[in-house]
Amino acid sequence: STRRGTKRVHLSSETGGERPRRVAATRKVVKDPESRPPSFWHDARAKYNSFMESDSIFTFANATGLLGWSFILLTLLSQSTTLFTSYTDSFFEITPTGRIPLIDQLFLLEVICFTEVGRIAIGQLKGNLVLGVVLHTIRMTCLHLVLPDGLAGAYDMHGFNNQRFLSMLVLYSWSLTEVGRYPMYLFPNSAMARKVRLVLPLFTFPAGAAAEALGAYRVMNKMIRIGDSIYSRPIFYWIAVSLLGMVVLINVLLGPTMAYPALLKKGLPALMGRAERKRTTKTE
Repeated sequence: STRRGTKRVHLSSETGGERPRRVAATRKVVKDPESRPPSFWHDARAKYNSFMESDSIFTFANATGLLGWSFILLTLLSQSTTLFTSYTDSFFEITPTGRIPLIDQLFLLEVICFTEVGRIAIGQLKGNLVLGVVLHTIRMTCLHLVLPDGLAGAYDMHGFNNQRFLSMLVLYSWSLTEVGRYPMYLFPNSAMARKVRLVLPLFTFPAGAAAEALGAYRVMNKMIRIGDSIYSRPIFYWIAVSLLGMVVLINVLLGPTMAYPALLKKGLPALMGRAERKRTTKTE
């Protein structure tokens, strides 16, 4: 034994004179998830996960999006020509409730697009999340503030020449892009569907972005001249002006310098056939 301070410590000869270590006995408790009765939220979460992982619901959503945007494109073609205009005029007219049926249909199609952005956010789809959020925020701004009066021809009567033409050009660029995009989701193994998806935005994006920017600038300029009297609260007025300014800023500055070069990086090889050659070489 030895003395340290006022405490006497006995060293065991079996440990070679070393101080024995006290090992705390710990008991690891393993919780069996099946031992608890499943709660309501547990069942709801499991059903939600299985719903989000099922392919059938998203195949249906993609098919619905393709049909919806195809209908929008046919409606635009009808208005741009003399074919069946009597059947499509009602989609562009303002209803007694102040709504335009075509705009309401576009809102429903944008819900599907925002669902896809959400799937990108949680990793179920590949894609640029920031670009998707910005793109569809611009679309929602145009649907709320730019397109309604332009499609109805209201701004053409107040000094904005060809505002309806700009609105139609915006919708042409959107509908052509979406009609060319959804087949790649429905037929992921189709080389032609992938090529159309990558090449088509090279032509639709510049025209659509320019029309969005000019249309948003005209509406913003008119709102600034009129003032906040058109809104019940000034905060709504400033939100609208800020969103329109965002559309102009992004489409004029960031579109040509960031978004379009990214499209060219993917679209040009597909247009020239290089991407398909690379894929064929890899498979061989």
